[in-house]
Amino acid sequence: MVRRQSIRKFRDRPLSGAQIKKIVDAAVTAPSSLNSQPWKFVVLKSAAKKKALRQIYSGARVKLKLYAQDTSFVEKATPIVVVCEDNDYGKILSCAMAIQNMFLAAESIGLGSLPSVTILMDNGSEKGLENLINLKSGKIVLVTFFGNKDERPQRKPKKETDSLVFEDSL
Repeated sequence: MVRRQSIRKFRDRPLSGAQIKKIVDAAVTAPSSLNSQPWKFVVLKSAAKKKALRQIYSGARVKLKLYAQDTSFVEKATPIVVVCEDNDYGKILSCAMAIQNMFLAAESIGLGSLPSVTILMDNGSEKGLENLINLKSGKIVLVTFFGNKDERPQRKPKKETDSLVFEDSL
């Protein structure tokens, strides 16, 4: 868990079916609200879909006035869009636990990962993604990226645990 960090540079080498299966298998072992298992996973493999996703992602960054970024990782990685069956709070949290399992599984087999909410922060971009994956019902929870690492970024500092834990009240 401690080794996992967000990767934005991936080698241009697609993941194998076995690697994708290991990541998604880990996701579905997550606990879920009332055992609802509300998740679906859309794996974008085709070059055309990845290119379209990159355009949506880059457009969202511009609309949100975010810093300039090399977005080539979108096409080099294997994007997996996590969809929840509805907006129920417990189900969204269940999907979040599944996503964490995905990231830990990827790290355990030497792969990099990246969570991205950028597209979801702009309504037009989110609609574009819904169209790209042909979403008829449900709620996109997160766009995740997995791939072969092509960087070892400096670890960002984390808050000290002692500053975050309180007894009986805040």
